[in-house]
Amino acid sequence: MSMMHRLVRSSTPRRIAGALLPALILAASLALLASCTFDLDYDKYAIVYGVSDYSPAGYTDLSSTDDDAMDINDLLISQGFQVVLRVTTEDVTPINEAHDTNLIGDFNYAATSANLDKDDLFIFYFSGHGTQLDPGSSEQTPGTDDMDEAIVLVNQALDDIVYFTDDELANLVRTIPCARKVVILDACYSGGVISNSLEADAIPPNYSEDGSNGLFETLGNAIYLYSNFQDYGSDIPPSLALVIAASGEQDVAYETDGNGVMTFYLLESASNGDLNRDGYVTVSEAYFYIYRNIDEHFNMVYGPSGYVFFPHVSGGPVDYVLFISP
Repeated sequence: MSMMHRLVRSSTPRRIAGALLPALILAASLALLASCTFDLDYDKYAIVYGVSDYSPAGYTDLSSTDDDAMDINDLLISQGFQVVLRVTTEDVTPINEAHDTNLIGDFNYAATSANLDKDDLFIFYFSGHGTQLDPGSSEQTPGTDDMDEAIVLVNQALDDIVYFTDDELANLVRTIPCARKVVILDACYSGGVISNSLEADAIPPNYSEDGSNGLFETLGNAIYLYSNFQDYGSDIPPSLALVIAASGEQDVAYETDGNGVMTFYLLESASNGDLNRDGYVTVSEAYFYIYRNIDEHFNMVYGPSGYVFFPHVSGGPVDYVLFISP
């Protein structure tokens, strides 16, 4: 397996201190979902972007991000989604490229002309480079650094890089009239787009460590945030959309020759992620499947060489169906 960082700037120390949302709360939410039934009588719409050809703009190319987008496109179509697919690769025609002008136009069309309403499901998927921008930005979420995270696109002329920040992405997502919205990012630093301290990377806090939150304080914070949907005015809060991110706010993500590691297990989750066997794969179930397999099949193998990362998911009192299990 060959690996390449989806990395724009040098990596900062990995966050391993843990999440404010303990794994037991997420597990309990899955148990509750086992007794639920889902009404799937709604339309499903997705915007899928993958950028692999960065070299004309002076960036390192990626090997599998275009394949990520095309494979996600095929999966979503098989699941009944209407999909807008854009990839930037050497083989694509300019009209279909995943550049910033098309991104804005695709969101505008979805918001105004795609006949979506509040009951429908909307997904935005991106695979490509991610980065962090200089301090002095609009970051307001407690517990974060002071840097804006951004997905990295190219411009329409393919000769310059465009940094599309988490706040700009949040503003686009806000225009979509659907109540059910999911953002999936396979990029470095992508966990930083989540605007809520109720965020999980599936690493339980060390409750006995000096300086860490105690168990009851952590649970109290989680319950408070579940009840109040904190939105700090930057990034993407769970009241706006649920987010699955390949890596933490200060972590890199990895790709193989076939797919990004996170995307590979996301694709598998559609068939294998139905943890409660109710016929549906929700955001939480897909996340648990992705996390478990990254930890067992990537981190355990490549961890001794220094390659370790954990996917993140935003917290919230709701869960949406991503896939119908075969």
